[in-house]
This record gives sequence, C-alpha cells and structure tokens, in this order.
Amino acid sequence: MDSVDGEVVAMAVEFSELLRRHRLAAGHTQAMLAELAGLSEQAVSLLERGTRRRPRAETIHALSTALKLTTEAEQELLDAVRATSTPALPSSPAAHVPWELPQTVADFTAREGQLSKVLDALAGAGSSTVCLVITGMGGVGKTALAVHAGHLCADQFPDGQLYVGLRGHDPGVALTTVEALGQLLRSLGVRQEAVPDELDEMARLYRSRIAGRRMLILLDDASSVDQIVPLLPGGNGSAALITSRRFLATLPGSLIVRLPTFTSSESLRLLASVAGEERVNSELDAALEVSELTGGLPLALRLIGARLTMRPQWLLQHFVDQLQDERRSLDELGLDHSGVRATFASSLNELIASPLAADRDAATAFDLLSLADGPEISVPLVARLLDLDLRATEERLERLVDLHLLDSLGPLRYQMHDLLRAYARERLSARDRESERTAAIERGLRFYTAAAWQAQRLTHPWSPRQPIGKLDLTGVPTFTSLTDAPAWFDAEYDSILTLYKLASAVPGLARRYGPSLALGLFGYLELRAYWLRMRTLLDLVLASGSPTDNLVAWGWLEHDRAIPDSELGHLEESRARLLRALEHFETAQHLGGVARCCSSLSHVCERLDRVEEAIEWGERGLTLAQEAGERNALGTSHLALGVLYNRVGRREEARAAFRASIELADNDRSLARRHRLAAGSYLAAGLYETAVEHLDAALGIYTRIDDPPGLAESRHYLGQLEFARGNYPEAERNVREGLRLNELYNNSDSQRRGLLLASLAAIQDATAKHAAARQTRSRAIEIFEAEGVLAEADDLRRKQEAVSGNGSEG
Repeated sequence: MDSVDGEVVAMAVEFSELLRRHRLAAGHTQAMLAELAGLSEQAVSLLERGTRRRPRAETIHALSTALKLTTEAEQELLDAVRATSTPALPSSPAAHVPWELPQTVADFTAREGQLSKVLDALAGAGSSTVCLVITGMGGVGKTALAVHAGHLCADQFPDGQLYVGLRGHDPGVALTTVEALGQLLRSLGVRQEAVPDELDEMARLYRSRIAGRRMLILLDDASSVDQIVPLLPGGNGSAALITSRRFLATLPGSLIVRLPTFTSSESLRLLASVAGEERVNSELDAALEVSELTGGLPLALRLIGARLTMRPQWLLQHFVDQLQDERRSLDELGLDHSGVRATFASSLNELIASPLAADRDAATAFDLLSLADGPEISVPLVARLLDLDLRATEERLERLVDLHLLDSLGPLRYQMHDLLRAYARERLSARDRESERTAAIERGLRFYTAAAWQAQRLTHPWSPRQPIGKLDLTGVPTFTSLTDAPAWFDAEYDSILTLYKLASAVPGLARRYGPSLALGLFGYLELRAYWLRMRTLLDLVLASGSPTDNLVAWGWLEHDRAIPDSELGHLEESRARLLRALEHFETAQHLGGVARCCSSLSHVCERLDRVEEAIEWGERGLTLAQEAGERNALGTSHLALGVLYNRVGRREEARAAFRASIELADNDRSLARRHRLAAGSYLAAGLYETAVEHLDAALGIYTRIDDPPGLAESRHYLGQLEFARGNYPEAERNVREGLRLNELYNNSDSQRRGLLLASLAAIQDATAKHAAARQTRSRAIEIFEAEGVLAEADDLRRKQEAVSGNGSEG
C-alpha cells in the first residue's frame, strides 16, 4: 500500500510541476492565471503546491485555455492526475475511515498568509508528526481557519479526520482529557466496553490505533497543554491541528499561528461576502466605520453582515450609529450564546472559575483596564488603578495576554481591543461595584494630577500656579527633559480625559480633583500649543464646580481658559474671561494674579486694536507686579509694554521695557522667549536690524537647550524678516527649516505648522510659483479649520481667491 500511495504523491507532484512550468512559460503570476481561468488564487496555489491533487477535468480545461496550451499539453496534464482519479485507500485496511470535520463556511475570506502557513505545515505530515496551534482572541476565526484548512488538505490524510470540540473556554462544560480520549477511541472503532478506565491506558490505546495511519486530528478550543498532550498522535504521518485562546507556547514541537483581527480591507471583503458587494460599495464610508468600530473582529463583522442580509431595507449607517453608542454596541453584536458579549464572557469566565488566585486577580484587573483609554495601556496608571506595584501589575496583565484578552506590544506595552474595553467597562459599571470603581478612578486622578505637576515644574518653573492639596507621587514618572514630559502626556492624554469624564459622573469627584489637574496640565498644553485640548479640558473643569470652591484657583482657570480663545481668534470672548479672572483675583486679594490678568488683557486689547486701553492695562499690571514683588509677572508686564510702546512709536521706552523684561528672565526658555517676542515686535515696526539681534540671541539659546518648538518659531520669524527685506531664497530656507523642526517635534504644534505654510505660500507667490503656492495655502487652510482657527483660515481663503482673481495660474 505504501508504494501505491507513493506513486500517487509522485504523480501529484508531477502535475504541480507541469502546471507551474506552463504558467511561468506564459509569463503569468498565480493571480493572473486564476483570473484568466475563473478560479481563485488560492486554488491555483494549492494545485501548484501539490496540496490539491485531483482537480476536476473542467478545472484542467479552464487552466489549459487560460494558458493557451495545445491539445497534447492539456492531455499531458490530464494524464498526470489520472492516477489520482480513484480515491486513495486507507493505509490500514482493517480500519474504517472517519470524516468528522464540521462543514466549512462557504464565504471564508482573507487569511491568505495564515492559511498558507497552516497548509504548508500540514503538507509535512508525511515524514513527521505535525502539531499546529492556531491561537487568537475569541471571535477572531480560529475554528473557521482550522476547518477550512482541514477540508482543503483532506486528500493528504486518506485515513480520515477526527474532530473533538474541547469547549476549553467554558469551565462548566469543558471536556476532560478522559472524555476527549473516549470520543476519539470510539471514532476509531473501539467499542465502549473496550475503552480502558485509566487515562494512561486510554492514551496508549489511542496511539496504537492511530499508528501507521495518516489522519488529521482537529482539537478545537483547547484550554491547556495538559489537556491536549495525551490527545496527540505518536507516530509519523498524522497531524494535530489545535485551536485555543491561549498561546500554548510550552506545547512540545508545536508551530503557533496567531490570528490578528482583520485589516480594513479584509473587513470590507468579509462584509461584502456576507451582505453583498453592491450593498457594501454603496455605503463604503459607513462600511469602513463599521470595520473601525468593530476593531476588525470577524465574528462581529459576520453578525452585522448576517443582520443586513435579513433586513434588506436597512442601511449600514444604522449600525454605525448604534455601535458608536458604547452602551448598545455589544447588544448590536448578538445577545445569545453566539454573540460577541458571550464570546468574551466565556474567556473571562475561565479566569474567574480558575482555582488559581492569580487567574482570579487577572479577571479583576481586566475590568479595571476599562478605565485606561488611549492607543496603549499605561502600566504605571494600571498599577495605581489596581493599587499594586509594577511587577504585580505586569503579572496580571501577562495572564490576560495569555488568554488574548489583552495584546502585548512589547515589554510593559499593552493594547486592548475596543470591544473588549466596552465589555470590561460594562462589567465594571454594575451597581454593586460602584465603590470599587470610584476608588480606582480617584487613585487614577491622583496619579495624573501628580504627574502633571511634575511636568509643569519642568516646563514652566516660573509659573505662579500652585497645586491644590498634597500630591501623591507614588509610581509617578520622573521627567528630565522638555522632550520626554510632553511625549509621555501625548500618549496618556486620552486616558486622562476619559478618566476625568468618568469622574464627572461621581458626585463631587471631578470637582475635587479637576482644578488641580487642569492647572498642572497647563504647562504641557501650552508648550504643545494644544489650544483645542486646553479649551475642552477647562470647560469640563469649570462646569464641575464654582468660584467659591477656591477663588485663586478659579481665577487661574478662567485666565487659562482665555488663552485658547485668544489663540483661536475669539478675542472678545478672551477679554471677557480675563475680566472675570481679574475679578476673582481682586476678591481674593491676590496681587500676582491681578498683575498677570492685566498683562494678558494688555495683549488681547492690543490684538483688538484698542492700543490705548492695552497700554493702560500693561502699565497697571507693571505697577501691581512691582507692588506684589512678582518677578515673573514683572517681566511679563515689561514685555507686553515693550510691544505696545513699539507699536505707537515710543522707541526708547520700548527698548527699556524689553531690556528690563530680558534682565528679569530667570531661566533659559523664558529668556529665549522674551528675545523672540521682542524680535517680532521690532519686525512689525520695520526695525529689521534690531529684530535680527534678538532673533540671533533666541536661536542661540534654543539651540543650546535643544528646544525644537522654540527654534521652529524663531526660524519662522527670521523667514518673515527676510521676506520683508525681499530676500526670498533666505526667507524660504528659514521657513522650510521651521517646518522641519515642527515635524521633528511630533507635529505637536499644528497651528504653527499652518502659519509656516501660510508664509511659505506667500514666498512661493512672490517668486511666481503660483501653483505650488495654491497647494501650500490649501494645506494651511485645512490645518486652521481642523484646529478651529477660523479667522486665519478665512484670511488665507481670501488671499487664495485674490491670487486666482489676478490670473496667477503658475
């Protein structure tokens, strides 16, 4: 029998080689041949690998036609497979042949890479025993891939296929190893009364029955290595295909294939295969949103596709609307045992029901992870949420990774699927867990508040703002540079905002922590020029309490809320807020705050062209700062007055004010900033040489302290100065260097990028590069609109229309 089987293999290999030779001679790829023959690319690949050995005559004819073969060449292909036209006989004539695989899904989609890896591994079963584990989160399609692969390679295992559903994720009904072995033995023809009672004897009998045979054993949904080791075949020729939500990394000699969620394109293919290609293409944007909102989870996509099929009048947009509501998203993805919620629950129940305390602790950690938002989970935050140290926290997270309830991106770097987060948040919102949830949120807010003030003291050491209450620095990172602090908060900001919004639903919690958190985050938000973020956060905080809570804190909150209004061009609103802040500081008799408000009012009124009022505010602020002995407020007041005096032509007073402001700077960043703003004032006044002196000083300091944002702004000023002089090459060089520096700093300051692009467009117009100028100006307009700087966007749009109206087409 072995020689007959060997002949079949040889003939199949000969056919695969013939087909491959003809394809290459025709100059076709597998995809091109598949399209010409009306076959799938996967089918051509399987034929060339020898995995599919008995193609039908019509398939060979379609291939021959596509390859434009002669009648003789087509006959040669037919002769090559004729030996396989009779089904292969089992290698053991005494045994019956079980074919137990479930039916494959008709619309199996994507997974080409993983399917190829599985089929290639199974093809090696002739010379050795193959053990292959397909792993991934619940609902990702492990069983579908295993069953599909099993059907495709059925002729490699002429002695049959065995299937056991181990139900490993369900502790209540999971099969024991003894039960699984009993099922396998009965499938191999062993009568019930002949099945041994002892596990070891059962395993020996199983291996004896399967020895010398070529069989595929699909062990579906395994829970542990111990559960499946006795179920593995012992000799060469057979293969064990295992699916599990655990990695099973310690399984000897196994190859692991991990299934990720679908990409956007794969998600669209699955939706189209279930609901119809025309329907998906007609609502492509909605389909892409469904892909994003389901996180590319095949089970969720298949459920939505099935519901669409049953409801031909429904639009995909309806599912987008429902999935965007986190309270309903899981309901939209099935309410019975086959739904997404039930799939996740079965994974978590395995931990909850575990006899190991570490597993049960991991289940508790899973729920609290829902409080951590953002693209990555912050382990220091989770440690504070759990009230544990980093090592104990990592142990719990790694257990969740083992069960695919969490993804590991690297050491101390984790990510949670959006639907899993929604499920965890749903569990944590149970009424009987209110006190646990509130305590965790409070610990998280204390953590972020302390971290914010650590960064504030680094980025703005001169700031008069102060934390409210004692800071808890447990587990808070230590920031050492102006680069690592903002980068850390960039990664954490989504979690900070989510946590604060959750706190807003707890009476008094947001009110207690919000002001100190927002004041601490001022340094990060101002340094990054995140005006929209600053506005959103401060609006939330101001809505959570009242000035009577703490007049001084409320004065700073109103003052800081005026900054994004000013930067976004809402100058009247900014002035009104600054007047409210001034009132709070005056009531609290906080001279430093009053002086700072006067300085800020001077700046806003100057931009409103209320120059005389601006000078009055500036001079009042200067007097108050001197009275209060506030060095920083004094320097800021001198700076504001220098700009104003220059504007009205009081040059000597301006020079004295700038000199006093610069002398009062008590750190390099403040000094460089004052030089830069003085340069801007002299540039606006047309005093270019003095402006260059200040810019050179600013650039030197920013270079020494390695401050890319400051360098970018200074280069922008220098570019504007050279443009005003008519030195366009130098102007463009400096503006482009400013853009490079802006991008170097994680593209954090979008508004500055917009201003730089606007300047570049002006230079391009001045040098008759009108087409390039239009494109550059359009990019700037998009940025300003996205950032809410509508006045700048409108101004640029008018310039764009004016240039087009002049017939400058480039």
